[in-house]
Amino acid sequence: MPAPNRIRPYRELLTPSLHRRFTQAAGVSLLLCYLESILVGDTWSLIWLWFPLGKAGIRTLLLFLCPLLVFVLRVALLHFGSRSTFSPFQTLRRCLAAKDVFEVLFCYILSAWIFTQIYIWSVPGSADLEWIIQGRSWERQRLNERPIYLRSHYLMLALLQTVLHLYFDYDKIPRSLNQTGLGTSPKDLSNTAVKPVEQIKSQLPNIARQLLTISVGASLVGPFIYSLTVRNLAWRTSLFWARLFRHDIPHATELSILPPYHYTLMFRSATSGFLLLSLWRLSNLAFGIYVAQDPLKRGQPISQDARDPNGVLINGLQSKKSLVKAFAYWELAQISGNFPDRRVLIFRDIDRAGGSTWGQISSACLQTIQDVNARINGYGQPSPQQQAQSRPPGVQSLPRIGTPLKEGQVMMNPPPPSSRREIVETKVGSFAKSIGNNPPSSYGNPLSPKTQQYLEAARNKLFTPEQQQAITPAHVQSQLNTYMTRCLQSWVGQPFRQTFARRVQSIVFGQPYSELSLLVDAIESLTNLATASIKEDAYGTVAKDIPFILRTFILTYQTIERFTATLPVHWTDVHFSEDQRQTEDVLIVLSALRTGLQELVKAFGGFAAELRIDAQHLRVAKAIAGMGDA
Repeated sequence: MPAPNRIRPYRELLTPSLHRRFTQAAGVSLLLCYLESILVGDTWSLIWLWFPLGKAGIRTLLLFLCPLLVFVLRVALLHFGSRSTFSPFQTLRRCLAAKDVFEVLFCYILSAWIFTQIYIWSVPGSADLEWIIQGRSWERQRLNERPIYLRSHYLMLALLQTVLHLYFDYDKIPRSLNQTGLGTSPKDLSNTAVKPVEQIKSQLPNIARQLLTISVGASLVGPFIYSLTVRNLAWRTSLFWARLFRHDIPHATELSILPPYHYTLMFRSATSGFLLLSLWRLSNLAFGIYVAQDPLKRGQPISQDARDPNGVLINGLQSKKSLVKAFAYWELAQISGNFPDRRVLIFRDIDRAGGSTWGQISSACLQTIQDVNARINGYGQPSPQQQAQSRPPGVQSLPRIGTPLKEGQVMMNPPPPSSRREIVETKVGSFAKSIGNNPPSSYGNPLSPKTQQYLEAARNKLFTPEQQQAITPAHVQSQLNTYMTRCLQSWVGQPFRQTFARRVQSIVFGQPYSELSLLVDAIESLTNLATASIKEDAYGTVAKDIPFILRTFILTYQTIERFTATLPVHWTDVHFSEDQRQTEDVLIVLSALRTGLQELVKAFGGFAAELRIDAQHLRVAKAIAGMGDA
């Protein structure tokens, strides 16, 4: 057995695999940059196809900086699972607190600025996009507003792309999980190098239509937004930078009354905007598709090349980094269903520090499943920090606010006050005692009956009975509730709705990102390994854990089902209906648990007595799996 200190961390094997996928996605983006470098050039001659080291090649390398910034952003924010929050507004608050919005906005603005400089440098002189307009012999040079507008147009596209990036959560690694059982791992492990390219090709028509609509719409709406918002600021900023390098430009240069909205500029803003949006969209698409490939290397698990494959895999399952842990569980699901040799290696590795390989793997998977029960049972309970804050502190004496108690003959009447201070203290004390002996409740209404009669008469003269009813606290509260409900039903209240599906996802599958894929992979791995152990486990190390696995599956299934059936609906979920209690994510997990119980009952139901499986648990498992009661 290898020494523990020689076991490589799982991330050291995962990083080269991710780098290889980044390189494949970068190749797609580089090809797109080369095509765009030919389109934006001052000539469309086919000769550039045979001389890539010419102007087209230089532009390609410069344009590649735009998707490279996107790749850097995606690597920094990469995660598995959907964002788990109770409402979209909470999602926005979390993004702002984590500075995700500013990172995404900075990368897209910088990428747009680079594209702008390359585009203006590449277009021919007839486009009239020079920074300075050369005046006639009797005129001074002046700024050209056409490139200023074009830069502002690209800035607006960067803002739009930032909103789309955050709204659709481009940083999530897409994984498809079915609702018909396990089967999340493809059984066909043949060479799949062409599949990502086919996926990109299949989505190109739809993406082209979307980007064409956005680019044309932005070119039509852009002039109005530019004139109403940033025109003066963009002009003054450009004039400031221009005068730093060209002192012959007059400082008092004023904007023209009519903006430079020529049809040629509108056409260029639409076409160049389409190219920029295509660069961003296809780079994100290629990155997501290549990263979401199965954790395999040359058709084998990525931990296969390690000196201690089982040790590396266990290291990944126990990792504190969510991304590393998710890939490790994904690989375990692949191994449990598609690689018999690795399964046998797991069953035979019984002499390891910390327990057998099966023991450590099953403990990690069972802990992931049991975390669901802990999150559900802990919902609504105060956290340990809140309990510590609410715990009453030790008894402390109150600060002294009066004179010490008298000593000696305390029953005798005190001497009359002699000083002014003693007289004031005596009068204040007597008044306080009178208030204490006669609480305000005994005073009755502070207003005299005559005053109440006048107020009642004035109210009857000023307000009608309907108006008096309308200003009662109960009626005002009812009106406020009506207006709040209408607001929540409209698009204005949509960000503040705490829908049932979002609440269930946040509670059952954890925060800040859903652990749905980890949970399904853990269930699938335990099921496949347990059923395969009948033929492959020569030492019988799995059989003793079958009753506990069966109980865990049953308890988790019942807990999730009971929780979704009894969770109260939040008052902001104005569009809720009872048929929405079975959410998509919950159905996937329940289906995986049901299929797992079915496979376990089929494999070990005949050996229930030998494995000491409780008869009641076996009946419940059969009922959940749809196999009937025993």
